[in-house]
Amino acid sequence: MFDTGAGEALVPNAVRMGIDLNSVTDIILSHGHYDHTGGLAKLAPQPQIQVYVGRGIVKPCWSLHDDGTKHGITMPTESQSVLNKCRVHEINAFTEIHPGIFLTGPIPRESGEDCGGHFFSDEASTMPNLIPEEQAFLLASGQLITGCCHAGIINTVEACRRARPNIAIRTVIGGLHLRHANEDRLERTASYLASLKLERLVLMHCTGENAVEYLRSRLSCEVATLPVGHSMNL
Repeated sequence: MFDTGAGEALVPNAVRMGIDLNSVTDIILSHGHYDHTGGLAKLAPQPQIQVYVGRGIVKPCWSLHDDGTKHGITMPTESQSVLNKCRVHEINAFTEIHPGIFLTGPIPRESGEDCGGHFFSDEASTMPNLIPEEQAFLLASGQLITGCCHAGIINTVEACRRARPNIAIRTVIGGLHLRHANEDRLERTASYLASLKLERLVLMHCTGENAVEYLRSRLSCEVATLPVGHSMNL
């Protein structure tokens, strides 16, 4: 399982898809925000479940909105309680966790892409939080799956290329956190993705409708969206 959602959608979606959540053996958490980790609280804590996380995933985090309001987005305490009862693996570098299944670990921030919002480690909003625990999920068959891509899709893909230059990324799936991106950021992202010659780009939570339409207008590959509750074959 890659991420768990905020919580309420996990169980009904699993039932709808005929998935027994008690059969889950491995969980990958892309980062610590509640809307990716809240569903962990819905699982029965089992010591045999392996959970792969980045360092600092439970550290406090607040989001500062443009209207000045602040929202706590830390992993819920109920989820932290379940996490503490599982076998936790802290991923600190690009790692093959099963044959052909890789996690990036911390993603170097080299391209100048921002983290897609105003995030802080304190409620007073004095300590910026760049979501350093974020990681992405790469399959040897060429599928790259992101959570929110706070590190930026350019940084994320380049981290994979450096670690596994033999894997040609054919499909990118996940959120790109471009909801508030300016024209320059959208242009840089579109140009880079075009250079990859992807077969398919599947955009999800936090990408932003304007960004979806922009990328559709710029890329020659299939650009699709995957709403909550839907499924697709890789």
